[in-house]
Amino acid sequence: MLADPPSAARAPDQKLILIVDDEFDLVSTYELLFQLHGFAVQTATNGREALERARAAPPDIVLSDYMMPVMDGIQLLLAWRADPALRHIPYILNSAGKVLTDMNLPFDAFFTKPTIFPVLLAAIQRLTTAQEK
Repeated sequence: MLADPPSAARAPDQKLILIVDDEFDLVSTYELLFQLHGFAVQTATNGREALERARAAPPDIVLSDYMMPVMDGIQLLLAWRADPALRHIPYILNSAGKVLTDMNLPFDAFFTKPTIFPVLLAAIQRLTTAQEK
């Protein structure tokens, strides 16, 4: 059972970001910051849960950690790109450990932790605006 569905009060022009990370404090911080910047926020603690949530209510963008239990960020990314309903949605990979920019992976952006929030926010705004065009 999924614990926190997206808010029913989401405005028609409000972007939905799916944050996928198993670090509660980081998720809570991102959730607050993105809400303060006008986003609706949905969260998941692993890739499998993220796929379930995204299929039920597709987000406008996903921000995923790399190292997570059950299904990691790369497994999620590959499943995301294989799903016809999700493959067009921008995917940002975030990692505290491994730097993955030299791998041929189909993410739209990559950030290392700790992430500078204004830089991350700018990338998310750019990717969600580009998606509208």
